[in-house]
Amino acid sequence: MTTRLIPTQRMQASPIARATCVVYGMLLLYSGLAPWSGWRDLGIDAWAFLTAPAPHYITTFDLVANVLAYLPFGVLIVLAVHPRMRGLGAIALGALGGAFLSGSIEAVQTYLPTRIASNIDLLTNTLGALAGAVIAAPLTSTVIDRGRLADWRRRWFERHATGVLVAVALWPAAQIYPTPMLFGNGELRIALEPVVEALGGQWWMLDANGFGPAEFVLAEAFVVSASVLAAGLALSSVTRPSAPRYRLLLALLCAALAAKSLANAVQFGPDRALAWLTPGAAGGLALGLLSLAVASGGRRVLQARLALLAVVALLVAVNVVPDNPYHLAQMQEWRQGRLLNFNALTHWLAMLWPPALVVGLLSFAPEHG
Repeated sequence: MTTRLIPTQRMQASPIARATCVVYGMLLLYSGLAPWSGWRDLGIDAWAFLTAPAPHYITTFDLVANVLAYLPFGVLIVLAVHPRMRGLGAIALGALGGAFLSGSIEAVQTYLPTRIASNIDLLTNTLGALAGAVIAAPLTSTVIDRGRLADWRRRWFERHATGVLVAVALWPAAQIYPTPMLFGNGELRIALEPVVEALGGQWWMLDANGFGPAEFVLAEAFVVSASVLAAGLALSSVTRPSAPRYRLLLALLCAALAAKSLANAVQFGPDRALAWLTPGAAGGLALGLLSLAVASGGRRVLQARLALLAVVALLVAVNVVPDNPYHLAQMQEWRQGRLLNFNALTHWLAMLWPPALVVGLLSFAPEHG
């Protein structure tokens, strides 16, 4: 009788988990210090909040939101440090990482007029990170070393594609913030126009007098098709021949449209969930999908270059098209309520998604064709 020896799966690190952990930490940092303006020094020690009385107004919503916001951070820390640190050590690091980030944010909030540093926020954030670490610790090896996700990552995607995969995964989330056009990410005009004027220049835009309903339809169709091509070709350029490429591309597009629909329903009411489905958006989706189906069959080097060209075209278009009066009227109906800081975060993500995709594409060189 012979015994079959099953080789032990080699433990390995996950570059995607590490990159995602850094990105999520930066998002927490940004949302925690939004709106990043009006800084002042009242002569209060930055760490005085640690021994201050609990805030008078504490709602269940705030407590739950604080825990849920840091729960993924605890998960990602545990995944990011695998296999160098595992078990109780990884759990402790996840909780300490959440406490350090939250404590730093609360300390800096002392100098923001619209924010209140709170020891309750620090406690609930830390509990969220601890809960995430406890959930992730026993599952880490299964997920990274021998789980189905790890197997898909090895069989479906090229090595060193972490930057592209993280950027592509953020595309649906970048649709949460309301933009004048479907998939109209990358509007940097508000942030960069003062810089251009300070340097003696002037931000160039298309003449608003020449833009009627037909022109806005064409502009949105162009933006939608460019965004679909940018995200779709970026994903296609890092997939291996064995991957179900078209199913992955379709799932990515469906996730982006679902995120947009859900965001519309929450922000403007359930009856506006499909408000994004305009003639321009429908035409852009048809054109983008047709172009993607043709281009995704080409060499991956060319796909990556076309994705770069598409994201540059997207950036140019969203920053030179004049403001849509319908969108401005819609924004006046938006009541942000308790999600003010979350909306500031999604706005930041919507602006910076195209540059992030550019960085990811430039950092990746296809191994084959």
